[in-house]
Amino acid sequence: MSLLQKVNERLHIVNSLMWSANSTRPAMEIVYRELFLRDLAKLGLEDRYYPVGWAANHGLLYLVARCFTELPVTHVLELGAGQSSILLSQLNDRLKRQATISTVEHDKQWADRIQSQVSHRVTVTDLVPKTIEGHTIRHYGGAYFDASVRYDFVLVDGPPANKGDDALNRLGAVELVANNLAESFVLIVDDAERRGEDMLIGSIRRKLQKNGRDFKEAAIMAAKRQHIFAAGSCSSAVFF
Repeated sequence: MSLLQKVNERLHIVNSLMWSANSTRPAMEIVYRELFLRDLAKLGLEDRYYPVGWAANHGLLYLVARCFTELPVTHVLELGAGQSSILLSQLNDRLKRQATISTVEHDKQWADRIQSQVSHRVTVTDLVPKTIEGHTIRHYGGAYFDASVRYDFVLVDGPPANKGDDALNRLGAVELVANNLAESFVLIVDDAERRGEDMLIGSIRRKLQKNGRDFKEAAIMAAKRQHIFAAGSCSSAVFF
């Protein structure tokens, strides 16, 4: 590796650290943890979650719980299986909401593990090459969501997009923005402190504006950052 390449690599690391520092508030994690545990207690649900590593942090778990509890959620699409899948299933069962929930996952072994803990279907689909806005990515293949459904709750937490060539993989989520969001909706982009997800947020914003959608935005910052798009009767999510 040349000296110039080494310098560029170090600058990239420093820039990434600075971006993350400006986009997260780790001290807030304990606040969202307490709120999440309080809400679980009210519902009589066990705290069976492991918000560590790449898993959903307490900020996201709090946000999912509050959205599902307070908003008229009926059709859920979750990209990426994990702790939030289990929470969505538990909330749906406890509140007797009978919402349709669809979780999409590319890793069959992980999908099987999550499937054994939820009451809705976890769809397994391979990652395939796609070109989104001039970027070559790997995203879910086939009909990974129901094109006849207008989703009012969408969580983008997959596929893996944490480094290198995979950093922009979640740009594929824009495929459902034009025609598959309900009039009232909440769309959450997890890991919004990362550069790739920041590009996704910009792409979603532009598509919503192009379609003349009236929407609001906000963000939750703790150990990770979640960006929220909301519209209609779900607009109060931006104040959560």
